[in-house]
Amino acid sequence: MAMPNASDEQLQANIDYACSNGVDCTQIQPGGVCYEPNTLYDHASYVMNAYYQSHGRIEDSCRFNRSSCWVFVDPSYGSCVYYT
Repeated sequence: MAMPNASDEQLQANIDYACSNGVDCTQIQPGGVCYEPNTLYDHASYVMNAYYQSHGRIEDSCRFNRSSCWVFVDPSYGSCVYYT
């Protein structure tokens, strides 16, 4: 998940990085099940989690230049399901 205090620039960089490194980002595009709420924080959290899950669930896949944090509650909502 994204850190609540991460800058918009860092969140966008995280989205760009994850989406260009194997994460299917169609879910955060208009019409995607995770598009709403349409915030950088929510979109970044979704793709950062997807990147972590798809890259071995190791600590190195969750660094994102110190703009990520661990969560212990499933952040899924409605039809937007976070990979676990």
